[in-house]
Amino acid sequence: MKKIKIGIYGSEGRMGKDIISRAKRSKEIEVVFLCEHPRHSSIGKKNSDLTVSSNIKELINCSDVIIDFTNSKGTLNLLSLIRKSKNKPAVVSGTTGFSKTEESKFLELKKGLKVLRSFNMSLGVNLMKSIVKTCSKNLVDLSDVEIVEIHHNRKKDIPSGTAITLGESIKEGNQKFKRFTFREKNNDRVRVKNEIGFSSIRGGNVVGEHSVYFFMDGETIKLTHIANDRKVFSEGALRAAVWIKKQKIGFYSTTDMLKI
Repeated sequence: MKKIKIGIYGSEGRMGKDIISRAKRSKEIEVVFLCEHPRHSSIGKKNSDLTVSSNIKELINCSDVIIDFTNSKGTLNLLSLIRKSKNKPAVVSGTTGFSKTEESKFLELKKGLKVLRSFNMSLGVNLMKSIVKTCSKNLVDLSDVEIVEIHHNRKKDIPSGTAITLGESIKEGNQKFKRFTFREKNNDRVRVKNEIGFSSIRGGNVVGEHSVYFFMDGETIKLTHIANDRKVFSEGALRAAVWIKKQKIGFYSTTDMLKI
């Protein structure tokens, strides 16, 4: 069986390194290119018998699928260059931290390409999104909703992309939930009815923890997902790479792959 050629964009980050390690065990894929930004200290050095490069055009030309865990600017640059390239590899992106302007640019650039984007590649979180959507349908006029997320001390974006997607799932469940409120930015007012509150904690080496609270009169529903090992994200990204290779041009999410 011919293996799928995978390029790793952001190969020297935590996720990139874990994906490279786990890809070695796969019979379906082969990592063929490692790419980092030009000023990275790893450029020109070996990693798993491959030399780390900053040549994005070469990354595009030799890959069937590119797994992207960089930053918003890196992702936008990658999509822009793919659009100009003869070769059109699929992209699996787990990049977070897009501004509103960058998000609009992303949605424009992904047109005509094969892209799967998920702010969390784990099976558990994507099942949780389905559960909170169902709760939202039934509890909109009965509960106050708060989302709390905890991550390691090196994570930059607040709140996490996963927390935002959980909030979006709540909105999908019932459109009466309209307003996102970020507690660290709004700390001197009384809670507003039907808002979705977000709180973020950063510390240590926590891989990721997300909790959604539905506070009601006399009872509380708390839904929590805890990632104890980064492998749930890297293995999810590798599954996504195999899956998207077989799909038509379009924009996909992990829930499309899982058929949730």
